[in-house]
Amino acid sequence: MGTAKRERQKANRQLRLEELAKQARKEKSKRFGFRIALGIAAVVALVGAIYLLGGGDDDKSVSAATTTTIASTTPTGSVPPKPVVSIPAELPTELKVTTLTEGTGVAAQVGDTIEAHYVGVSSADGVEFDSSYDRGSPISVTLGAGSVIQGWEEGLVGVKAGGQYQLDIPSEMAYGDGPLTFVVDIMSVTPAT
Repeated sequence: MGTAKRERQKANRQLRLEELAKQARKEKSKRFGFRIALGIAAVVALVGAIYLLGGGDDDKSVSAATTTTIASTTPTGSVPPKPVVSIPAELPTELKVTTLTEGTGVAAQVGDTIEAHYVGVSSADGVEFDSSYDRGSPISVTLGAGSVIQGWEEGLVGVKAGGQYQLDIPSEMAYGDGPLTFVVDIMSVTPAT
Protein backbone atom coordinates (compact mmCIF):
# COMPACT_ATOMS: atom_id res chain seq x y z
CA MET A 1 0.00 0.00 0.00
CA GLY A 2 2.89 2.32 0.73
CA THR A 3 4.18 1.89 -2.82
CA ALA A 4 0.85 2.85 -4.35
CA LYS A 5 0.73 5.96 -2.19
CA ARG A 6 4.24 6.95 -3.24
CA GLU A 7 3.31 6.40 -6.85
CA ARG A 8 0.24 8.64 -6.49
CA GLN A 9 2.33 11.34 -4.78
CA LYS A 10 4.92 11.06 -7.55
CA ALA A 11 2.17 11.32 -10.18
CA ASN A 12 0.66 14.34 -8.38
CA ARG A 13 4.08 16.02 -8.19
CA GLN A 14 4.58 15.32 -11.88
CA LEU A 15 1.15 16.81 -12.70
CA ARG A 16 1.94 19.83 -10.53
CA LEU A 17 5.31 20.30 -12.23
CA GLU A 18 3.66 20.03 -15.63
CA GLU A 19 1.02 22.58 -14.57
CA LEU A 20 3.72 24.98 -13.29
CA ALA A 21 5.67 24.57 -16.53
CA LYS A 22 2.49 25.26 -18.52
CA GLN A 23 1.84 28.43 -16.47
CA ALA A 24 5.45 29.55 -16.95
CA ARG A 25 5.11 29.08 -20.75
CA LYS A 26 1.88 31.14 -20.71
CA GLU A 27 3.56 33.94 -18.74
CA LYS A 28 6.56 33.89 -21.07
CA SER A 29 4.22 34.01 -24.05
CA LYS A 30 2.35 36.98 -22.55
CA ARG A 31 5.63 38.84 -21.91
CA PHE A 32 6.79 38.11 -25.46
CA GLY A 33 3.48 39.34 -26.88
CA PHE A 34 3.70 42.47 -24.72
CA ARG A 35 7.24 43.13 -25.98
CA ILE A 36 6.11 42.74 -29.58
CA ALA A 37 3.18 45.11 -29.01
CA LEU A 38 5.50 47.59 -27.28
CA GLY A 39 7.96 47.35 -30.18
CA ILE A 40 5.20 47.97 -32.73
CA ALA A 41 3.93 50.94 -30.71
CA ALA A 42 7.46 52.38 -30.57
CA VAL A 43 7.86 52.04 -34.34
CA VAL A 44 4.48 53.68 -34.95
CA ALA A 45 5.40 56.53 -32.57
CA LEU A 46 8.78 56.99 -34.28
CA VAL A 47 7.20 57.10 -37.74
CA GLY A 48 4.61 59.58 -36.48
CA ALA A 49 7.32 61.78 -34.94
CA ILE A 50 9.34 61.71 -38.17
CA TYR A 51 6.24 62.67 -40.13
CA LEU A 52 5.40 65.51 -37.74
CA LEU A 53 8.98 66.78 -37.77
CA GLY A 54 9.02 66.87 -41.56
CA GLY A 55 11.26 63.86 -42.12
CA GLY A 56 9.13 62.50 -44.95
CA ASP A 57 10.27 62.33 -48.55
CA ASP A 58 7.77 64.96 -49.65
CA ASP A 59 9.85 68.16 -49.79
CA LYS A 60 6.71 70.27 -49.86
CA SER A 61 5.30 68.87 -46.63
CA VAL A 62 4.25 71.41 -44.03
CA SER A 63 4.48 70.88 -40.29
CA ALA A 64 3.20 73.24 -37.62
CA ALA A 65 5.66 71.72 -35.14
CA THR A 66 8.95 72.55 -36.83
CA THR A 67 10.65 74.93 -39.19
CA THR A 68 10.33 72.39 -41.99
CA THR A 69 7.52 74.57 -43.30
CA ILE A 70 10.44 76.06 -45.22
CA ALA A 71 10.77 74.45 -48.65
CA SER A 72 13.68 72.02 -48.71
CA THR A 73 16.24 72.07 -51.47
CA THR A 74 18.87 69.70 -52.71
CA PRO A 75 22.33 69.93 -51.15
CA THR A 76 24.49 72.77 -52.42
CA GLY A 77 28.14 72.74 -51.47
CA SER A 78 29.47 71.46 -48.21
CA VAL A 79 27.65 71.47 -44.91
CA PRO A 80 29.20 73.80 -42.33
CA PRO A 81 29.88 72.40 -38.87
CA LYS A 82 26.76 72.20 -36.74
CA PRO A 83 26.90 75.04 -34.21
CA VAL A 84 26.23 74.81 -30.50
CA VAL A 85 23.24 76.99 -29.60
CA SER A 86 23.48 79.19 -26.52
CA ILE A 87 20.03 79.66 -25.08
CA PRO A 88 19.23 83.17 -23.81
CA ALA A 89 19.50 83.93 -20.07
CA GLU A 90 15.89 85.16 -20.15
CA LEU A 91 13.10 83.87 -22.37
CA PRO A 92 12.70 86.21 -25.34
CA THR A 93 9.66 88.48 -25.30
CA GLU A 94 10.66 90.21 -28.54
CA LEU A 95 12.68 89.19 -31.57
CA LYS A 96 16.43 89.47 -31.04
CA VAL A 97 18.93 88.93 -33.89
CA THR A 98 22.58 88.49 -32.88
CA THR A 99 25.36 88.44 -35.51
CA LEU A 100 27.73 85.61 -34.58
CA THR A 101 29.81 85.93 -37.77
CA GLU A 102 29.51 88.86 -40.15
CA GLY A 103 28.66 87.90 -43.72
CA THR A 104 29.65 89.69 -46.91
CA GLY A 105 27.86 91.00 -49.96
CA VAL A 106 24.30 92.15 -50.34
CA ALA A 107 22.03 92.24 -47.28
CA ALA A 108 18.88 90.14 -47.76
CA GLN A 109 15.66 92.10 -48.34
CA VAL A 110 12.00 91.11 -48.55
CA GLY A 111 11.55 89.20 -51.83
CA ASP A 112 15.13 87.85 -51.83
CA THR A 113 15.79 84.12 -51.56
CA ILE A 114 18.30 82.80 -49.06
CA GLU A 115 19.75 79.33 -48.69
CA ALA A 116 20.65 78.48 -45.12
CA HIS A 117 21.53 75.76 -42.67
CA TYR A 118 19.97 76.01 -39.23
CA VAL A 119 19.52 74.34 -35.88
CA GLY A 120 16.50 75.13 -33.71
CA VAL A 121 16.10 74.61 -29.98
CA SER A 122 13.58 75.48 -27.30
CA SER A 123 14.68 78.73 -25.64
CA ALA A 124 13.43 77.38 -22.30
CA ASP A 125 15.58 74.26 -22.04
CA GLY A 126 17.83 74.06 -25.12
CA VAL A 127 16.22 70.85 -26.40
CA GLU A 128 16.84 70.59 -30.14
CA PHE A 129 13.80 69.99 -32.33
CA ASP A 130 15.13 70.43 -35.87
CA SER A 131 18.41 70.74 -37.78
CA SER A 132 19.20 71.01 -41.48
CA TYR A 133 22.83 70.19 -40.65
CA ASP A 134 21.75 66.66 -39.70
CA ARG A 135 19.91 66.27 -43.02
CA GLY A 136 22.89 67.63 -44.97
CA SER A 137 20.71 69.96 -47.07
CA PRO A 138 20.24 73.70 -46.69
CA ILE A 139 16.77 75.17 -46.92
CA SER A 140 15.59 77.83 -49.31
CA VAL A 141 13.46 80.71 -48.03
CA THR A 142 11.96 83.57 -50.01
CA LEU A 143 11.56 86.38 -47.50
CA GLY A 144 8.06 87.81 -47.44
CA ALA A 145 6.46 84.74 -49.03
CA GLY A 146 4.89 83.66 -45.74
CA SER A 147 6.42 80.17 -45.86
CA VAL A 148 8.20 80.50 -42.51
CA ILE A 149 7.41 81.73 -39.03
CA GLN A 150 7.27 85.48 -38.45
CA GLY A 151 10.50 85.39 -36.43
CA TRP A 152 12.33 84.13 -39.53
CA GLU A 153 10.51 86.51 -41.91
CA GLU A 154 11.63 89.51 -39.88
CA GLY A 155 14.86 88.18 -38.38
CA LEU A 156 16.49 87.20 -41.67
CA VAL A 157 16.03 90.59 -43.31
CA GLY A 158 19.51 92.14 -43.46
CA VAL A 159 21.54 88.91 -43.20
CA LYS A 160 24.47 88.38 -45.58
CA ALA A 161 25.94 85.33 -47.28
CA GLY A 162 28.64 83.68 -45.20
CA GLY A 163 27.22 85.10 -41.97
CA GLN A 164 26.02 83.19 -38.96
CA TYR A 165 23.15 84.62 -36.90
CA GLN A 166 21.25 83.69 -33.77
CA LEU A 167 17.50 84.35 -33.72
CA ASP A 168 15.82 84.43 -30.31
CA ILE A 169 12.12 84.35 -31.14
CA PRO A 170 9.20 84.92 -28.75
CA SER A 171 6.38 82.38 -28.78
CA GLU A 172 3.92 84.62 -30.67
CA MET A 173 6.41 84.99 -33.54
CA ALA A 174 7.10 81.22 -33.59
CA TYR A 175 4.55 78.43 -33.30
CA GLY A 176 2.77 79.74 -30.20
CA ASP A 177 3.92 76.95 -27.89
CA GLY A 178 7.03 78.60 -26.44
CA PRO A 179 9.96 80.75 -27.51
CA LEU A 180 12.56 79.32 -29.87
CA THR A 181 16.23 79.96 -30.56
CA PHE A 182 17.88 79.27 -33.91
CA VAL A 183 21.45 79.53 -35.16
CA VAL A 184 21.42 80.07 -38.94
CA ASP A 185 24.34 79.86 -41.40
CA ILE A 186 23.53 81.89 -44.54
CA MET A 187 24.88 79.97 -47.54
CA SER A 188 23.68 82.43 -50.21
CA VAL A 189 21.45 85.45 -50.82
CA THR A 190 19.78 85.74 -54.24
CA PRO A 191 18.17 89.14 -54.86
CA ALA A 192 14.63 89.20 -56.24
CA THR A 193 14.47 89.78 -59.98
